[in-house]
Amino acid sequence: MVRRTFSSLKNLLLKEQNEIISAVAVLMVLSLVTKLTGMVFLTLVARQFGASLETDKFYLASVIPEMITNIILLGAVSGAIIPIFVKLREDKGEQMFLRSFSSTMNTAMLSFVVLSVIAALFSRELVPFAINLSGGSPLNDPQVINDVVWMMRIMLIPQIVLGLSAFVSTSLNIYSRFIIPQLAPLFFNIGKIIGVLLIVPLMGGSIWGLIWGTLLGSLLHLLIQLPLLWHLRLKFNLLLFDFRDKYFRQAVRLGAPRVASLSVEQFASVIDSIIAIGLAKGSLTVYQLGVRLISIPLNLFGTTYSIAAFPTLARLHANGNREEFGMLINKLIQQVFFLAIPVTVLLLVLRIPIVRLVYGILGGNFTWEDTLQVAWVVMFFSLGLVFETLRSALFRVYYAMHNSIIPLISSVIVVVTGITTGILLTNYFSHFTSFSLQNITWDINYFFTKSDGPAGVGGLALSSSIVFTLEFFFLVFVLYKKKVIKLRPIVKSAAKKILGRSDHVCYLLRNAQTLG
Repeated sequence: MVRRTFSSLKNLLLKEQNEIISAVAVLMVLSLVTKLTGMVFLTLVARQFGASLETDKFYLASVIPEMITNIILLGAVSGAIIPIFVKLREDKGEQMFLRSFSSTMNTAMLSFVVLSVIAALFSRELVPFAINLSGGSPLNDPQVINDVVWMMRIMLIPQIVLGLSAFVSTSLNIYSRFIIPQLAPLFFNIGKIIGVLLIVPLMGGSIWGLIWGTLLGSLLHLLIQLPLLWHLRLKFNLLLFDFRDKYFRQAVRLGAPRVASLSVEQFASVIDSIIAIGLAKGSLTVYQLGVRLISIPLNLFGTTYSIAAFPTLARLHANGNREEFGMLINKLIQQVFFLAIPVTVLLLVLRIPIVRLVYGILGGNFTWEDTLQVAWVVMFFSLGLVFETLRSALFRVYYAMHNSIIPLISSVIVVVTGITTGILLTNYFSHFTSFSLQNITWDINYFFTKSDGPAGVGGLALSSSIVFTLEFFFLVFVLYKKKVIKLRPIVKSAAKKILGRSDHVCYLLRNAQTLG
């Protein structure tokens, strides 16, 4: 019995996952478990430190390392280049695939290491510059700046490990192995939980325990994937840099716009962090907690569907099956609408108890004021949840079409609009101390002056919802103009989903005070 169970589990982990629905089901479960462990980590951090200056230091120190990782490494292994390697493996065989993939991986890793060294060398200039740019911040203290500088330098190390692991995940996805790569983030969270439960107490309650826990998590992220890599006998050449390789050049040409797109997006993320640290103390932490809570449905419905559907989308487009390609896109959008709309209503109505349950269940230093402030951010994020959930899927549709220019244009529009609305809306809400829409008054001058009210951070979330909603309509409109999809089935399905949830909407309207 035990042997049979072990054999079945081993077969599940090692076999190809070619059926989208079955793959999505498994990935959604793993994604949910991963997000839950991520929430456990954040709950433990909230209990230990609350929304404080210490956690603001930790999140600020993470900004530059995560930005470099997202631009160079995640850009290089993004969905933009996967169709190239899927087709290469099918047409030219495994050896040619490994050669071209190795060149891409090595080039991206070398670029990352060089940028990391530069960031480490100039960190003592970068951190004060960011703090001063915020227009006045509680972090503007010599000792605090020194702590953030050293935290940032150490945080670059786990990002390198995560980058290498991201390439391993991508190679496994190309071989239609999704379960093990999805387990990697789970083990990353386990490492971070060990950090807050064991390393923080061993270091006398120091925030540095989170840094070392992150390093441990990154190592686990990589190690959990190596057995499957060896099982598939995938051997990468870590010294190969063949810039003349046809497929490497094709990957660079197609991946470069994605890297540019990510650069623009990460620049916006940095600006958001800078805006947040210029608001009331703990605002950066509150914003990050809101982002991480809203990312559960984003990843559960958007990312899992797009990851599982992407190889099929790439194959359909490569084989010229345009009708099936369009039908799959329509189905993808409709399924995400079906799942995301009720979650949006749920978050709007129950955001305060949800936030308290997630972050305040263990008590500690996470106060009721912290709960209301995070719930305020979650409310505004929820308004654009449905459209932001589809962002990842729509981007992958364009990558399957070997088109990374439209996502780049879209990202530039989002960033320019987002920075503008982010500044204006945080300025406006910073004039209020209450987390209630009923207490918000109209004054156009508030858009152009900044105060120190704790409600200011909600402006970043509202800005995000506005720009991602506009982006969704732009991406869908372009697909429609290219005759890739038909709008009628999407609009009809969305209308049915919304009308089907009308009872929830009526409940929301009847209890409008819960928005405050």
